[in-house]
Amino acid sequence: MGRNVVSLTILIMSTLLITACQDTKDTNEEPQGQYEDDKMIGLVREVDTENSVISVDISRWEKRDRGNVTTDEGYAISAELTDETTLQYEDTTEASLHDIKEGQKVLINPPKGDGFKGVAGEFILLDMTYEEKYRGLLSHIEDTLNIVVMYEEGETPPPQMDEQLMEKIEQETVMTWRPYQKDYVVDYKEELNIEKFPVILVFNSEELVFKTTKVEKLYEFF
Repeated sequence: MGRNVVSLTILIMSTLLITACQDTKDTNEEPQGQYEDDKMIGLVREVDTENSVISVDISRWEKRDRGNVTTDEGYAISAELTDETTLQYEDTTEASLHDIKEGQKVLINPPKGDGFKGVAGEFILLDMTYEEKYRGLLSHIEDTLNIVVMYEEGETPPPQMDEQLMEKIEQETVMTWRPYQKDYVVDYKEELNIEKFPVILVFNSEELVFKTTKVEKLYEFF
């Protein structure tokens, strides 16, 4: 069996700070230069519609001055939206609390350290590129395919789709598992024409290259 890297995709940040174990460098990360001190940009992690509070991962913004070499810790804030908050899309179209989806890229003003005290004055839903929308599915390792097992939220993949799926694949690959989230910023079921779950998706660094619900078909592909 070839060298296979197995990683579990964690979709929800459970703590505000995750202690770093070591320095890492990822050449496929977004350039830190796009993050500015006065523009706090992050990704929505959780939407509490009852209390109008949005949890936002601002790790990349927090580490904007560190260059390409960053540590593994993550940073998040909770931003409350009030009647005084300007809530809109990047093109200035008015948005509502129910328009905010997990994974959405957002801009929050004022930024942390410049008057932010837990309440957002502006909460802007930013346009996202294809790469940003599919970051969790695309392969981030050169010349290595990413095998994604996507399943219904609340369920678990069958045994034949767990780690043993890799046993008959000689090619070096990366494998992840993630539940299908109806409220995610991208409806992968619709965009990828998925008819039923669980499904096996194979991505290179740019696009989906193979899709099947049968393990045997995956082995034939490789």
